[in-house]
Amino acid sequence: MDVQTFRFITIAALLYGAFHFAYHKIPDDVLSTKIYPNVIGYFAADTIRFLTPDRTVLVVDNAIISKKAKLNIVRGCDGSGVWFMLTAAILGFGASIRHTLIGLVLGTLTVYLINQVRIVGLFYVIEYNRAWFPPIHTYYAPTLIIFLIAAFFLTWTRWSMGEESTSKDKDAE
Repeated sequence: MDVQTFRFITIAALLYGAFHFAYHKIPDDVLSTKIYPNVIGYFAADTIRFLTPDRTVLVVDNAIISKKAKLNIVRGCDGSGVWFMLTAAILGFGASIRHTLIGLVLGTLTVYLINQVRIVGLFYVIEYNRAWFPPIHTYYAPTLIIFLIAAFFLTWTRWSMGEESTSKDKDAE
């Protein structure tokens, strides 16, 4: 293993561990009564209302509720794990500050939007066929999210490396 690869793996692993450590210091009641409703719940409920205006959808603490469904947003189902993984990888990659900041902003938006699609989708799964919820929630959605975020990271690294080599070529001229 070359030095750059070892550096990347070490930094990304340490950051990922630090992010999870800090995340687990946040009390559950703060997540369920403040963060989840305001960061995830209301946007998801608004999306559900937009897609199906006939629904009455409420957000109560960490739950999105209608007559047919109740979806609880809990620790680990908030997109944090995949966001920590992506953020650690971007910071560990060693790109320029500009490329790193762009990667962090676009990566955060990507993780957030993908997780919102997952939350809204799971809500509809509960409404229409609860039997599908366990496999979709446990296997299919997380696997899809990991593949999508890996694709984002690979695209970002190629863009970042291509941009940096282009700017180095211009500097050499």
